[in-house]
Amino acid sequence: MGATQPYRASGLGACRLPPGFAAELGAELEPGERVLWTGRPRKWSLLRKGLSELWVPLLYNGFVVALVAMCSGGRLSLAAAPLLAFGLPLFQAPLGAWRSMRAMFYAVTDRRALVFDADGIWVVERGDIVEVRVRASDVSLFRRRAPTTTLVGVPDAREVLDALRAS
Repeated sequence: MGATQPYRASGLGACRLPPGFAAELGAELEPGERVLWTGRPRKWSLLRKGLSELWVPLLYNGFVVALVAMCSGGRLSLAAAPLLAFGLPLFQAPLGAWRSMRAMFYAVTDRRALVFDADGIWVVERGDIVEVRVRASDVSLFRRRAPTTTLVGVPDAREVLDALRAS
């Protein structure tokens, strides 16, 4: 008996994703579901988002370093070790977000919008979307009784809007 294609593969159509991402998307599709659009966030958008999350760790640790510099040799400088032990791990959140965003991709199907990242798959059913807003290269999906889902750094935001309006 020869190998057969999975029933989900036909829904991928002209998928513009690396093979690993396309396989992950194919595994997530329901029977008969068609992919209308796929994409990955722009690297500059990811960098901008990652840098925007760095200000808290930079501010906190900068304050600790300034405090130590002003009080060098005194008892207050001994307090710097626990303060830095708390402050330095604050850099993990933006770095973790950056790693997660590098593995991020999006898909719009005839039934839903999907956001894949390192933490999981975020699904927005088409019927739950009450409004779609495009701002620069970000597409925000406003849902009933749920938080907004944003596709950050979409290279072709108008194409996503057209795919969401289709069918």
